[in-house]
Amino acid sequence: MLFGPGIFIAGGATIVVALLDKTCEEFGIHWLGTAMRLLLPIAGFGLGVYFIETNPMLGWLK
Repeated sequence: MLFGPGIFIAGGATIVVALLDKTCEEFGIHWLGTAMRLLLPIAGFGLGVYFIETNPMLGWLK
């Protein structure tokens, strides 16, 4: 499905993170915005690797 619940959750999370980053920058909490910009992509990469390693469907493709 093109517009499944996962797409809406991911889009909403992206908007929330962008708004939180912008709010932190506006209020002068620069370290939190920088930490989010560094840690969230690293966490996403780690979760992507975990998903690829533990997904049973990908085992069938090998």
